[in-house]
Amino acid sequence: MPSIAEQVLIYIKKKPYVREALEQDIANYSALSRKIADEISGAKFDAVKAALVRAGRNLRKDRQKQEKEVIRLLDNSRFSIQNKIAIIRSKEPLKIDALAKTKTPSGYVYVLAEKNAEKTGIKNAETGLSMISIVSPKTLKDIPGVVSFIFSTLASESINILETASCREDTIIVVNEYDAPLAFSTLAERMRNS
Repeated sequence: MPSIAEQVLIYIKKKPYVREALEQDIANYSALSRKIADEISGAKFDAVKAALVRAGRNLRKDRQKQEKEVIRLLDNSRFSIQNKIAIIRSKEPLKIDALAKTKTPSGYVYVLAEKNAEKTGIKNAETGLSMISIVSPKTLKDIPGVVSFIFSTLASESINILETASCREDTIIVVNEYDAPLAFSTLAERMRNS
């Protein structure tokens, strides 16, 4: 049978919001310890709380290290914004001049310049968009959490990501055109202050 500390770690892994609270050091350790002790057979409050405090300290240390690696990678990446972007979704493959295209289980997604979308004659093109392109060093594949960092940074400003593609060193994010300046400045600010 796993130790109390191991059971607490299993509990944390199953509850991402608990992990986040511990990483941010905003958890009420006593209340959380009582809750976990009720769920783990034979667990004592003091043992659970001690395990939580240790886990929180380790999670914060790991998160800070990972965030520094992500920031270092993004500092060495090239960011660019392109406006007047459109998205076309289709069940069938199309022969169009796209900046990016993706095949998904439900069809195809094309990211292209609005002027090229107009040339296709397709009526359901979504326009008024911007594409943020991030070209990262090849070490991107070795650093977990890069896309998560970008997504959570944009979500913190209520910026909705309409489409995304990430392949090798290229990450493409499509947002509404009116969100693009805030998205770009938010990412830059977050990288500077981390």
